[in-house]
Amino acid sequence: MNIRQLAILIFAFGIAACGGNVPSEVAPAASEESTRLIVYTVNYPLAYFAQRIGGELVEVHFPAPVDEDPAYWSPDAETIAAYQTADLILLNGAGYAKWVDRATLPNSKMVNTSSGNADRFVPLEGTTTHSHGPGGEHEHTGWAFTTWLDPRLAAAQARTVCTELAKALPDHLGTFETNLTVLEGELLEIDGRNAAAAELIGDSPLFFSHPVYQYLLHRYGLNGIEVHWEPDEAPDGHAWDDLENQLASHPAKWMLWEGEPLEDTVTGLDELGIGSLLFDPCGNVPEIGDFMSVMEANAGSLETIAETLNG
Repeated sequence: MNIRQLAILIFAFGIAACGGNVPSEVAPAASEESTRLIVYTVNYPLAYFAQRIGGELVEVHFPAPVDEDPAYWSPDAETIAAYQTADLILLNGAGYAKWVDRATLPNSKMVNTSSGNADRFVPLEGTTTHSHGPGGEHEHTGWAFTTWLDPRLAAAQARTVCTELAKALPDHLGTFETNLTVLEGELLEIDGRNAAAAELIGDSPLFFSHPVYQYLLHRYGLNGIEVHWEPDEAPDGHAWDDLENQLASHPAKWMLWEGEPLEDTVTGLDELGIGSLLFDPCGNVPEIGDFMSVMEANAGSLETIAETLNG
């Protein structure tokens, strides 16, 4: 492993699970005289896209607590009232943030950023119920919703954000388009790195710690099995037994984690010949860095696997 790849690997493990101890608000409150467009989002990727594209022309809010998964979080009445004051409410689509269906929000302000790509949604197979974090028990059913893990879909969502900002502030279309071009280029660079690593990985079996990687698997044709292991919880005996049984037909050498796993879990996997790497979906604000730096570290994790499998 060369120095650059070692640095990427170290950085990858240094990033905590999405939802670190930093404020969820993406932008500071504007002054009373501010004429910035008030944008509320349901996840961090959309907040990041809006801020990158809108710059100083927008005031972006993403109020989900840092210790909860925004996909299953339900805002209180005061927070919903704040959403109602927005000039623009950016939704992810694909069944993400189901609280939106139960809340009274102005239809004229809501934009489903993935509605134009519904034909590319990945259906979930079966229904799985489990719990993690303050949100308690929930189901994974319907459509997979971490659309942005396919960087091409992320770029499409960013284009929708640009279009909506330009509708609200048409005099600044040029600025928005320039910022979008830079952002798209970065997303497509990540896509290229992922694709190159995936080609080297080929059909080699992988494990993923949680069922949130469907768009990654689909985009790059990875041979992965998603389990239900929480990074901050020790797997019980049944979980270990199930994994060992799966190893008989799926002899994976790596497990990719949504958050940094416990040391004892890493040790147990290592004894089974399975290495651990971080691949942070980044639905919430990361403790270190931003969306793009997290995606770069994620690409580094795939590159590490590709190198070790072809070394």
